[in-house]
Amino acid sequence: MVVDDHPAIRLGVRAMMASAPDLRLVAEADGQESAMRLIAELPPGERPDVVLLDLHLGAGLFQGIDLIRALVALEPAPAVLVLSAYGGDQDVFAAIDAGATGFLGKETAADALLPGLRAAARGESVLGPSAVNGLLRRMRGGGPALSRREVEVLHLLSDGLSNRQISTRLFISEATAKSHLTSIYAKLGVESRGAAVAAARREGLLRAR
Repeated sequence: MVVDDHPAIRLGVRAMMASAPDLRLVAEADGQESAMRLIAELPPGERPDVVLLDLHLGAGLFQGIDLIRALVALEPAPAVLVLSAYGGDQDVFAAIDAGATGFLGKETAADALLPGLRAAARGESVLGPSAVNGLLRRMRGGGPALSRREVEVLHLLSDGLSNRQISTRLFISEATAKSHLTSIYAKLGVESRGAAVAAARREGLLRAR
């Protein structure tokens, strides 16, 4: 199953898979809601062994992360292979932490993507070069370790939202929002909102706009 909100990407994946007689595309979806609905409608024997999905669906990173969590909670759970145009460390970490079995960039050619799908179906991990480098940096202790909530706050901070707006958007108190900001400043070694956003982009925690 392929999940991507860009029809051209779904078309490209469909064309790639047409050349592989051992692979079959059972469904296509453009987001979390349609993906889960289609899987529920498929007979058990027709449900996908692998879901190939874009991490940045519709509203952004966190819809993709929520979809990964929903997919791996299924019984039986499909393997989830991320195919993303964004390969920043935080994207990779968030996807793997949520339960994805692999992460590939959208520049991946068919001769790498198709073996990746087969490997994911066998339960093997599939990581592109940027994902491997990011995970190695994490294992070596490089870069700040922000929580998922702190990354959410950072994204809203980069959009110019105030503490009150952040608290409203995330359904938390304004005091909690301030606490997250204090933690973010400490981890990034900065003292202002603008510096936090700039540092996060340098670290690959936010994609450039």
